[in-house]
Amino acid sequence: MNETWRRLSRPKLLAVGCLMTVLVCAKATAANIDTALSALVADLVRNDHSVKNCALSIASGDGAFSWSGAAGIACGQTAMTKDTPLYIASVTKLYTASVVMRLYEKGALGLDDTVAKYLPNEVIRGIHVYRGHDYSTEVTIRQLLSHSSGIADYYEEKGKDGKSLFDMFLENQDRRWTVDETIERARNGLQPNFPPGKGTSYSDTNFQLLGKVVEAVTKKSLADAYDEMIFRPLGLRHTYLPGYDQGRAQQPVPADVFYKGTNITKIRSNGSYWAEGGIVSTADEMIAFLKALNEGRVISRATLSQMHDWRRWRFPLEYGLGTMLFSPPRPMRSLMKMPPLWGHSGSTGSFLYYCEDADLYLAGTVDQADSRVKPFFLMYKAINAVRSRNKSS
Repeated sequence: MNETWRRLSRPKLLAVGCLMTVLVCAKATAANIDTALSALVADLVRNDHSVKNCALSIASGDGAFSWSGAAGIACGQTAMTKDTPLYIASVTKLYTASVVMRLYEKGALGLDDTVAKYLPNEVIRGIHVYRGHDYSTEVTIRQLLSHSSGIADYYEEKGKDGKSLFDMFLENQDRRWTVDETIERARNGLQPNFPPGKGTSYSDTNFQLLGKVVEAVTKKSLADAYDEMIFRPLGLRHTYLPGYDQGRAQQPVPADVFYKGTNITKIRSNGSYWAEGGIVSTADEMIAFLKALNEGRVISRATLSQMHDWRRWRFPLEYGLGTMLFSPPRPMRSLMKMPPLWGHSGSTGSFLYYCEDADLYLAGTVDQADSRVKPFFLMYKAINAVRSRNKSS
């Protein structure tokens, strides 16, 4: 998801923030919060023709307030509802990182252990050869979690033919890919970005390797590891890893995903999306997970604080261990009512964040892969609508 943020300069973001404030204020004065939030979702679908469907859930940390809504068409002629399953894309990284940190708490692995300690040579061989030096056996689990490994991103980085793997997905949506093929592409078709620990570069390959580590340590499939450590303990009956979790085969069909005007839903089930972006869930169940994570019911609060070891990435985002911080500059925080958010975004337009300033959890999707900004517009409008309600009550 690097390209969108690279294109947005600070002045452009400030201008976006000013516009957002005007829009937020117009909606936040609505007397009925249900009407106001429903209008936010419906207006997005009605006024932005690139957004075919939208879901939003918002809940306060103290349990005093929660709201869920949706608009648009999920797929075919089926209306989008608050319970429609969603392809959460890279929000999956937050779940994968939580499993890794759970294993760390149990002493099953160390964050500064090399990946080579857990994975066979055929997996890590040549995965990081930078300027003639082979760092493949030096990469650590912490570096994978924090995107500081330098390993190439199999998904968005372009090969010698000038195409990314996503470009190839668009050209042939029927082509099946395996997880091993994605790692192989990073190894043989792309170049690492820097030596391990010497920078921050978002790479889906990092989390494919972490999925392999989870399986090696637990001696279980990644789907079973998710199920045993997160899904079943939290009662997430509609959250699963499609194509890998056979026990959830009868779940409802997830909502369609679009890239500009093209329906790319078929791509989401091509086999490649896994530890880095494969989970399907609902907006409500996403919030249930993040709330449990924040409250110490998945890992301890002390371990969670390690995940919030933020590294500068691409303005206005910072990255920790499998978690993002959306950190607007101070003028936008105070004047434009845009407090920091931590959680994760996904390339499908999915989002899962916690706003500590307002004690609000937000989750959902706009199911449009062409813009990573729209979800933040939606979240800040929702936050300020709820804040206005609280002030007037």
